[in-house]
Amino acid sequence: MVKLRLPHFRWLHRRGLTRKKMQGGFWHTKLGDRLLDKALWRATPESLARAWLIGVPITTIPFLPGQMAITVFLGFLFRANMLLCGALPWVSNPFTAPIHLPACYIVGTLVLNRSFSKAWENAQQFNWAAIVEHPFRAAQHIVIPLYLCSIILGLVIGIIGYFVILAWGNRIVARKRLKSDVSANDI
Repeated sequence: MVKLRLPHFRWLHRRGLTRKKMQGGFWHTKLGDRLLDKALWRATPESLARAWLIGVPITTIPFLPGQMAITVFLGFLFRANMLLCGALPWVSNPFTAPIHLPACYIVGTLVLNRSFSKAWENAQQFNWAAIVEHPFRAAQHIVIPLYLCSIILGLVIGIIGYFVILAWGNRIVARKRLKSDVSANDI
């Protein structure tokens, strides 16, 4: 069972969200106390790494409707940080599309054993703004390389980021423990 600090209980109680009032309700019967799990809301290295591993592959897939709902749902299932799961899909937007889509297309054509020079030439000549406005009409010949690379890059970046975040977070936690041990020995 997760124990919340007193200010959190007060904030929830002021809004009528007490365990007594919620007990037996729809959300409590479906989600239970898991919704208040520390891993979902607190930035621990493990929950942040799980959120990155879930969010990045889904975010890199272009034109996937409901990216945020998918990442939050999977984050809840796998006890990942909900805030990072909800924020990662916002990286994929129309402002980042002119960088994201050509890069995915070029790498996708390289994965399909096509020449880099031809892929680069096609990427420069293609109207990438049209793909945001009319994705199905403009993307007939680039769908396979684009999605193939998006899935591959998403998984690779997700797995690398997972281990980097775990190593970085565990190093920070170990440093904090060392500081607290040193300060406890000094007293």
